[in-house]
Amino acid sequence: MSLQSVPADSEPTENQTAAAGGEMRPGRILIVEDERHIARLLDFVLSKAGYELSVANTAEDALVEIEKCKPDALLLDLVLPGMGGLEFLRIIRAKPSFSSCVVIVLSGHWFEHTDATLAEAGASAQCSKPIAPSTLLRKLRELSVHPLMPKES
Repeated sequence: MSLQSVPADSEPTENQTAAAGGEMRPGRILIVEDERHIARLLDFVLSKAGYELSVANTAEDALVEIEKCKPDALLLDLVLPGMGGLEFLRIIRAKPSFSSCVVIVLSGHWFEHTDATLAEAGASAQCSKPIAPSTLLRKLRELSVHPLMPKES
């Protein structure tokens, strides 16, 4: 099994469905990255593009943060201190409230994990680090995570 992207014209997720007032809010993304310079760069690029961001430097912190920010997408590094990204992914995929959250795995360490392993764990897509900002923004659009989305009621 390989990871596949969701076409941009696919059905909107529950987080993207229009609410009765049609108010707009930024798409929410949780960055799970222990390398602070990479996290800062992702934060800069995505906030400039109009996304609302939260950052966690460990999987343990991300488990707390994900409950607070209820993200539309996660950018997940696989190699983290303490709990690894793959274990974190399996934990959040077991929670019904995060079963449909888009998860883009970002890593420079693919030798440890196959596409099938990542897909089985629940990754929506994978991208190698370093990643060009334009590539990341395109991947988010392909997976229907947009900077401006209808506000939930």
